[in-house]
Amino acid sequence: MNILLTTHNYYPYNFGGTEVYVSNLALFLKNRGDQVQIIASVPDLAFEKNPTVYEDENLKVCTYIHEDINVLGVQYKFIDTTQIYSRQSYAHEKSWTAYLNKNKHLKNLDILHINGFTPTIGLDLIRAIHAVNKNLKIVTSYHTPISCAKENLMFANTAQEQIDCVDEIADMYSYRLDISYNKAKILSRLIPSFYIKYLPALFNLKYLTKSNIKSFKSLVSLTDEWWVYSNGIKNHLVKKNVSSEKIVAERHGISPLFINNDRISSSQNIFFFSGRMIKIKGIVTLLKAWMSLQVNPNRELWIASEPHSDVKKINDLISEAAQRKDIKWLGQLSQQEIAFCYSEASTVIIPSETYEIGPLVFHEAIASGCRVICSDIGGCKELSEHYQHDSTTFKTGNPEDLKYKIIELSSSPSKVGLRTKVLSFNEHFNNILHKSRVYEKQDYFSTYI
Repeated sequence: MNILLTTHNYYPYNFGGTEVYVSNLALFLKNRGDQVQIIASVPDLAFEKNPTVYEDENLKVCTYIHEDINVLGVQYKFIDTTQIYSRQSYAHEKSWTAYLNKNKHLKNLDILHINGFTPTIGLDLIRAIHAVNKNLKIVTSYHTPISCAKENLMFANTAQEQIDCVDEIADMYSYRLDISYNKAKILSRLIPSFYIKYLPALFNLKYLTKSNIKSFKSLVSLTDEWWVYSNGIKNHLVKKNVSSEKIVAERHGISPLFINNDRISSSQNIFFFSGRMIKIKGIVTLLKAWMSLQVNPNRELWIASEPHSDVKKINDLISEAAQRKDIKWLGQLSQQEIAFCYSEASTVIIPSETYEIGPLVFHEAIASGCRVICSDIGGCKELSEHYQHDSTTFKTGNPEDLKYKIIELSSSPSKVGLRTKVLSFNEHFNNILHKSRVYEKQDYFSTYI
């Protein structure tokens, strides 16, 4: 089969959960004999290091090889505010059509598999590819909250999950203005729904939010099959009028790097965090909780990130935390280095303040024999219930509650040698492809598990 995978970011220029997933899916399909290509948005550096194969007034495309798979790196020369929300532009769709008409390698596709829905990897690209591939089937993987205009699936300006039947316009105003949901409902009725170009985005927020909602509905109408990695997101999509028959659900698999590794004996009780230095990943809550603890020579916090944030308040907190001798900043680590940290850590902390879909780090930690402390929302909460003997939750955004959970696990023995079964990527892909109606044209059962 001829398969095109699209993703917002990709190696070697960006690294994250979606990139890990797409890379492993691409290799799995390639090893099964499929023709696989990838399209991803890339930074300027990609064009400095690789040949540009297409350029017009709207679109720029380069090409490079990663893990023996051809990647098309793309950039839009401009993206206006309306396109950020609507994820479509006639000018960019026209440019994609011109590019596709000159390149046969993106014709005769069997499957377009979407792994990100953004202004760059949006409706322009999807419609242009669909137009030149009449028998194309479209699969969309739900890796991030693409159905939410706020991109977090949280309720208004709170640390709670989004409620059913939410007024999405009021929800957005509450979040952006940090006002109560009820006040935002009143405000949203007073704001006009049209767009005035030269006014700040806040004044056009009602129009922009509606265009974002419409763009997701368009994606729903174009998608033949959805891949999801949690029951919560499956239920969410059904409420968004996606037919349950179009949804394939399977929990994430992980790299063999994290499976059956030997534990490293340590006199220290090591707590480990791997993530970006942004508020939605819970770094503020984590640092406040840790700095309220008394220094214990037998307890350390390891942070797999650079000690820097673009947000001044977070950067100030990081500077204060850097004075603590019981916090180690490890910098950005490779997958192999993270696996080594897991083997020595007793507990992994996932303090996210956004709806995590089904975080890979959770599965990796469990497979590595670590315990997990996580926020009590979204995919974290669901996985905590799934791995109930190996994890515990704290109240999202509450440093005091997190502090007590850290103290509790500091004084309780770790489960040395005990491992809960976690799927490998190959097992995951075998399972999900067997459930798929789009991929079922070919037998994908693999002996390479």
